[in-house]
Amino acid sequence: MKKTFLKNKRNIQFLIIGLGLIGGSVAKRLSKEGFEVLAIDKNDSNLNYARKIKTINGSSEKIDNKKKLFVIVALPPKIILRKFEDYLNIFNQADFITDCTSVKETLLKKIKKNKLESKFILSHPIAGSEKSGFLNSREDLFKDKISIISKHNGLANNTLKKCKELWFELGSETHNVDPKLHDEIFSLTSHLPHIVAFSLISLFSKRKTSVYKKYMGGGLKDFTRIAESDPNMWENIFSLNKKNLLKDIREIEKELKKIKNFIVKDEENKLEKHLKKIKKIKESLNR
Repeated sequence: MKKTFLKNKRNIQFLIIGLGLIGGSVAKRLSKEGFEVLAIDKNDSNLNYARKIKTINGSSEKIDNKKKLFVIVALPPKIILRKFEDYLNIFNQADFITDCTSVKETLLKKIKKNKLESKFILSHPIAGSEKSGFLNSREDLFKDKISIISKHNGLANNTLKKCKELWFELGSETHNVDPKLHDEIFSLTSHLPHIVAFSLISLFSKRKTSVYKKYMGGGLKDFTRIAESDPNMWENIFSLNKKNLLKDIREIEKELKKIKNFIVKDEENKLEKHLKKIKKIKESLNR
């Protein structure tokens, strides 16, 4: 992609709000590419360590009004909503703002309420991990990944171009998905699987764990890996995407009930036919 907005590195400052896994990885990549990176984080040790390893140049006190300010908000979704007004001075000063959350509709309402829709674009890198925090961040986290951009009414065309250019700089391919559809899609593809993984580990804990643990196969370990994810972030996501999640939970309960009924009624042929159908669907998704 041809650089238009990021070509003059000396004239740009990036400010990252939240130096966790995502924010830290953005900072590491941008600083490696020669951009000036500033950060805000509630954890002083994160800021101090990031300065020490030259990932960031400082915090908000180093914002230079003579330079273009690009802001990336990498906070859990409820914290963004709660602290949105605290950052309004920075947002109003910025030339470009984006986020990294996996729930969009509630944030879009905040953006519109504060009349920032021309320069605040919704984005979501599909590059998470069950590991969290700055110490687990890495400069190649977004390499060869997809980052979702969610356009909305009132968005300036140059803001869209800046966002595409930013994620390309970070190593991602960008796809545009409507904010409402985004929340519906990720309810099923990401949020519900986390609920299932958390629930399965909860069930596991109610058995004699010392005995069962010896026989945890690769399938269970792989399937429940995401149950190690940050509980605070996932509580935020589950709560804010409540409408879509409750619909998907009801649907998966129906799927479980269908299999349960085949087992209860000893309908082996119907069960096998059902499982074969599901297997074919899964194989088609792999192609």
